[in-house]
Amino acid sequence: MTLIELMVALVISMVLSLAVFVVMSTFEGRRRTLGSGADLDQAGSVAMFQIDRWVRSAGTGFAQSSAYAYGCPLYATKTGVGQILPRAAALPAPFASVDPSTSGVFRLAPVLILPGQTAPGASNASTTGHTSDVLVLMSAGASNGNIPTAFSAAAVAGQLNLVNTVPFTANDMVLLTDRQPASTGGVAPCLLTQAASTVSGGAASAMALGGTWYGASVDTVSLIGYSDTGVAIDLGNPVANLPPSFQLLGVGDHNTLYSYDLLQTSDIPLQARAEGVFEMHALYGVDTDANGKVDSWVKPEGSYSVAALSAGTSTAAALLKTIKEVRVGLILRTALPEKDVVNTSTTLTLFSDLGSSLAFTRALDSTEQHYRYRTVEATIPLRNNFL
Repeated sequence: MTLIELMVALVISMVLSLAVFVVMSTFEGRRRTLGSGADLDQAGSVAMFQIDRWVRSAGTGFAQSSAYAYGCPLYATKTGVGQILPRAAALPAPFASVDPSTSGVFRLAPVLILPGQTAPGASNASTTGHTSDVLVLMSAGASNGNIPTAFSAAAVAGQLNLVNTVPFTANDMVLLTDRQPASTGGVAPCLLTQAASTVSGGAASAMALGGTWYGASVDTVSLIGYSDTGVAIDLGNPVANLPPSFQLLGVGDHNTLYSYDLLQTSDIPLQARAEGVFEMHALYGVDTDANGKVDSWVKPEGSYSVAALSAGTSTAAALLKTIKEVRVGLILRTALPEKDVVNTSTTLTLFSDLGSSLAFTRALDSTEQHYRYRTVEATIPLRNNFL
């Protein structure tokens, strides 16, 4: 081969290599687009499935006691941990800034929306103010229905005196409250306790207490402070793998949806539930005329703010009962940015069908436009609040 022939061959091979590179680059870009979109769709389905399950079950076990139990402050202790409610210390990230209205005091409610109470790093919350909502979701795991069991006499040390013990079995977690208002005029406190391992249930009126979640007193609330107007609510059985679900749900760093078990029925209370979740926002669907239908959608503010719903009054309990549905919106985002701008829109919108006053709009800066996004919404009924 002559030098000229060799140079021509090199030029031709370089052109062919460049063409192959362009084709492969285009193919890889399209593959990444399809793959990332499919990943976001799957992540949205996983996240919304879990949220839907928890919201639909919210109020299980205590909805029948709503008139006097909704809004009661929760008191609980756990052997080896100490007092777990009210919280004496901040919750772990991403819930470190969660404020349930009264410092450390969580109140019994099927669902509460805590607006803007997590600050995901991916959302640049510390510099832009883009925060994400937190859902507080509570339900029992018991299979014996929602009917509370009345006291036949005041509680004594280590024992409840009930009209019967039919709903209860060994190691059941039990929530105690009172049908009479507290001395302050609000709802009485709710104390978490546990049936002893010897309990079998039946016509007997005395039920011994013991186990991991039993304590004679928690903070200022004592077992013997519950009189014959008290009631016991079966919350489920952690030993039989039917524990109650008192969860916080919110978005943390790394586009991850987290849950936190307030009653610590799991050895690891903080759990990563779904990836790809960038932000979460929610609205209440309320029944204002008691006809069993949602009349309007409201933001978690004003009459339905955390403070108003957690006031511990009969008015607050009645407002909690009017919440029949929750509208949840998720913004999903890919983990890695693209080289070029792939999202030409400068905003993302949730709840657009509810009007401008309820729609949530998220502005995207020039850096955020290099990511791919999906929005997922669901309207989820609170089955137990329709009772």
